[in-house]
Amino acid sequence: MTGISRESENPMKKLVIALGMAAAIAAGTLSVSAENFWKYSDTITIDMDETKVKQTTNGHEILSFVAVEAIEGGTCTYTYAYDRTAGTITVVEMEKETKSLHYTSNFTPASINSRNPVIRQRAKMAEDVYQRKVNKKK
Repeated sequence: MTGISRESENPMKKLVIALGMAAAIAAGTLSVSAENFWKYSDTITIDMDETKVKQTTNGHEILSFVAVEAIEGGTCTYTYAYDRTAGTITVVEMEKETKSLHYTSNFTPASINSRNPVIRQRAKMAEDVYQRKVNKKK
């Protein structure tokens, strides 16, 4: 696990972007459909429009998706890469943000057959997202 501090980023920039998006939605110039957001669990939401399945040049099928987890006082946003061919799940980036904390980490690929229950749960979620994506369920 590698921790990278992002304290130097301007929090006002994020606020301005969020306010701009809210204004665009209110004005009707940007549409966001709640149907595209899949409430995977009580705490995890996935934007299915942002999930992507691709084939690499060496024949691997890769699912990329973002899961936002509500945590006490903030959110934890995970960007995953699920290699169905190799049988691995990778947290490409984890961004944890609360009022008092903001950092990012990343993790090396792990086998979906790991004995670690957290990795197995992530692998199950990735397969569920994959099935939902390829079957075009909303």
